[in-house]
Amino acid sequence: MNLLLLLSALLSALTGVGASARQAQPAQAVAQQARAVAIVSAARRVAVRPGQVLAALIASAAAPRVAMLTLAPREPIFAGRRRV
Repeated sequence: MNLLLLLSALLSALTGVGASARQAQPAQAVAQQARAVAIVSAARRVAVRPGQVLAALIASAAAPRVAMLTLAPREPIFAGRRRV
C-alpha cells in the first residue's frame, strides 16, 4: 500500500512539473526589464570614465620616502611608582 502511494506521488510530481510552468507575471516582467536597463546604463557609465595613466617605473622609484621617527629609550612613566 505504501509503495503504491509513493509511486502515485512520484508520478504526480513528474507529470505536474511540465503542466505547472507558468508565464511571467506582468510585475515580474517589469522587474526584469528594469534590471536589464540598469545593467546597460551601468555599462555605459563604466565606458565614460577616463583612463588612468600608470605611473612610470622611474617615477615610482623616486617617490619621496617618509622619515622614521627616532625614539629615544626612556624609562616608562609607571616605573617610578613601583613598590620594592
